[in-house]
Amino acid sequence: MSNAIPNKTEILETPVSDFVPHSDPMVLLNRIVDFTDNQLIAEVDISSQSRFFNTVIDGIESWVSVEYMAQAVAALAGVRSRLKGETVKLGFLLGTRKMELLQPIMSEGNTYSIEVEELFMDDSGLGAFRCLVKLGQTTIAQAKLNVFETNDEDQLLS
Repeated sequence: MSNAIPNKTEILETPVSDFVPHSDPMVLLNRIVDFTDNQLIAEVDISSQSRFFNTVIDGIESWVSVEYMAQAVAALAGVRSRLKGETVKLGFLLGTRKMELLQPIMSEGNTYSIEVEELFMDDSGLGAFRCLVKLGQTTIAQAKLNVFETNDEDQLLS
């Protein structure tokens, strides 16, 4: 990989796995479709090959959307790091507030957008994000996520 700082088009063409510090098969998002300094939109395509797909309901239960949201937050952090020429940091979902699941199932054949917006991020690595999962213009899940990011392994152990 080159040390050159990528432009927006290069970021959008890069696999999500380059920005989310997970191993296959746990990178659940299919692509990043847009981002700004404090927002990101990603997409996930629901198929019978999707992780957590349930053949009984022909889809994925909407509680999985919290992981889609967390991965979109991680992708935003990864994009920011890459644009600064830094390595992707470790991130942790600390919890969620006000989560609403407005539909029980994310159905096979649909593409859902995951929208995340940073509410705050402090110098210690603690942050909060407003998150939505949408099918077209319809919100099917929403929450506020509390996260922690670091690249200091000693900080994790103390």
